[in-house]
Formats: sequence, C-alpha cells, structure tokens
Amino acid sequence: MNVSRLLIAAATTLSISAFSFAATAQEKVTLRVHSFSSPVAPEAVHMVLPFIEKVREESGGRLELEFYPGMQLGGRASDLIQQLEDGVVDFVVTIPGVTPGRFAGLEGMDMPFTNVGTSAGQTASLLAFADKWLLDNEFEGIKIIHMHATDAGVLHTTRKKIDNAAAMQGLRIRAPGRYVGEAITLLGGTPVGLALGEVYEALERGQIDGMAINWAIMPSYKFEEVTKFSLETPLYQTPIMVLMRQESYDNLPDDLKAVIDNNIGIEKSVEVAKKIDELTVQAKQVVKDAGNEIYALDDAERTRWIETATPVYKIWIDEMNSRGLPGQEMFDDILAITAANGRE
Repeated sequence: MNVSRLLIAAATTLSISAFSFAATAQEKVTLRVHSFSSPVAPEAVHMVLPFIEKVREESGGRLELEFYPGMQLGGRASDLIQQLEDGVVDFVVTIPGVTPGRFAGLEGMDMPFTNVGTSAGQTASLLAFADKWLLDNEFEGIKIIHMHATDAGVLHTTRKKIDNAAAMQGLRIRAPGRYVGEAITLLGGTPVGLALGEVYEALERGQIDGMAINWAIMPSYKFEEVTKFSLETPLYQTPIMVLMRQESYDNLPDDLKAVIDNNIGIEKSVEVAKKIDELTVQAKQVVKDAGNEIYALDDAERTRWIETATPVYKIWIDEMNSRGLPGQEMFDDILAITAANGRE
C-alpha cells in the first residue's frame, strides 16, 4: 500500500485560498466540522472528538475545530459533500451511501456480503482498496483525515424475524445506501431512505418495519427500544469518512498543517476500528438486556440470500465500466482484499 498517499501525505501544491488571506504562524484559526450523526455516536466519541482535542492541544489552542453533529448547520446528510466543496464547512463526517454516485467506487465496499468481518479487518480492506483504485479519481480537492469500516450491518425489525427471504416480502426497511437497498428489493422488501435522526420515530410509529444498521450504533440512538428482533448474520459494512477541504488545509501555516498530519494515519484508523469491535460486543448485550431476540440465518439460507443479491454486483461493475474503470477487476480485488482480511 502506498501509505504516503493515503491519510498521511500533506499537499504538495497550493489551491486558491478560501480565505481572504493566508493564516500566519501566530494567528488562531477556527474551522468547522459538520457531521450527519449524533454527538454520542461511535464515530463522534471515538474518532472526531479525540481528533479535535488532540489538534487543540498540539497547536497550543491556535487551531480550533468547532463540531456540529446531527446536521446542526442545516441541510441533509446528502448535502455534506457539497457544503465541503463550497467552503461552507472545512470538515465533514459522512458515508458514501448518502451521496450516491459521488464516491461510486468507494460504494463498492458498501455492497452486501462482500465486506463483512470485524471493523479492524475490513478497515484494512477499505484503506487498501481506496489507496489502489480511488485516490486519483474520487477525492480531488479533498484531504482524507480518517476512514474506517463500521462493524457488521444487520437487519433489526419490529414485528417479526426475517429468517428466510419469504419473511422479507412487503416489509419497509430503512437502507443506508443504494446497494443495500437494491439487495433488500431483490429479497422482496421495500428500501426506505431516512436520516439516522428520523429512524427511531419511524420505527416507533410503524412507518417502517425495520432497518439495516450496524451493531455499534444501536445504543447511541436507543434503537433497542423500538425493535424486537436482530438478525446476527452480517449483511454489509459501511465506510465512515472524515474529510477535509483541501483549500482549508492548504491555507494553514506549515506548523498547523503538521498538527493535522500528526493526528491522521492508517494506524489511527485501525485503532478506532478496534474500539468499534469492542462496542459491537457491548451493543449486542444492550440488545439482549432489552429483551430482544438475536438470531441467524442457517448456512443454506445465507447462501440463497447471497445468490439473490448477486445482480447488485453487476450494477456496480457496470457503473465502474461506464466511468472508464475496470469494473470486474475492481470487484475481484474487493473479494480478494476482504477475504485476506477475514471476510466471513
């Protein structure tokens, strides 16, 4: 892996400054971080807030990052990348699924059954795949601060178990992205797009019958209160990213750039992922303590689900081909990389 390009390298060329003047060595700089998720979500507690604190500490208070979780600055999660590119904010915390097509290659790591294992293992897969295929075509004008794979995303439902595809028929399931949504459709359900902050109420009111979401985030939103059944069989894992506007980085004096660079890196991403794996165990216990049932597909049924979801892969491969990229080779690489890192 070309580590020097991913998460660590400082920019070598300067963009046109977003500010009216470049920050000098002794000025205090305040930048804004906008996030789609809750201030108590795992990515906030274990990734964003520690990063903000370290930056403040190592800069002697000269670099202040203001954190706005839960879309406090307005808009929807799908607006975050545009807000970053327009200079409305300097950092965003997002997932590729909320802006379909913007990170089309990275969405390949969000497809059902291709990237399931531990957060630590599949974070290594994610970084390897992004480094090999995506840095030169999906992150122009963006500096990657952090990237990790969530723990396993599974189905949580309100009224009944989904232990076979027939049980999915007619159910309205909140999906985190288009490829998981396509798989839900193929299995007989109806995917519904909802922001995380809207899901609890939708479950409580019966507007949806369940959701596809990773274990670790369950307690942060108290979803165990409004679901009764959790399918332990892993379906997918989602990349979570902290991205910085390249112009905002370029405008910093060298010593503050060094503070940013000192607090990013592959090792730090994997370190966060290991913490997420610990949270998985804790979240499952929270779900059990709420009296909910955790169950799994048998091997034969899981195989049927994978076979049913296979057309999803062709959709992604064809999209890569349409962008002038070798879709089949990239897909084969996803399977090889994730298998090497413990895909189930």
